[in-house]
Amino acid sequence: GAFNMVGCNKAWSNLCGYAESEIIGKDSSILQNDQTNHLGLRDAVQRLFEEERAVKVVTTNKRKDGSRFRCHLTMAPLYNAQGKMTHCVAILKNIGNVQIKGFGGTEFCV
Repeated sequence: GAFNMVGCNKAWSNLCGYAESEIIGKDSSILQNDQTNHLGLRDAVQRLFEEERAVKVVTTNKRKDGSRFRCHLTMAPLYNAQGKMTHCVAILKNIGNVQIKGFGGTEFCV
């Protein structure tokens, strides 16, 4: 599940190491690595589009410098004036080595 990015805030830039000007139009897979929860992401993206509701997944991403970080990713639909889903917002929260109760490791997706 990768998307073309249209922007980011300062907190995202600080976490991931990319300036907004570096990521506009880029595929979100630039954050993925060999430890990324690909199955969980694929399931989350599928459910995001099918159910048009917020979804969550725990995964490992990489920063611009190549270092990795575990994060709690929430994706939610955004709609235009006609009520059609046109974009989604993705919110990353760095969780370090924290084990989230009920998340069952990195394979959990809500």
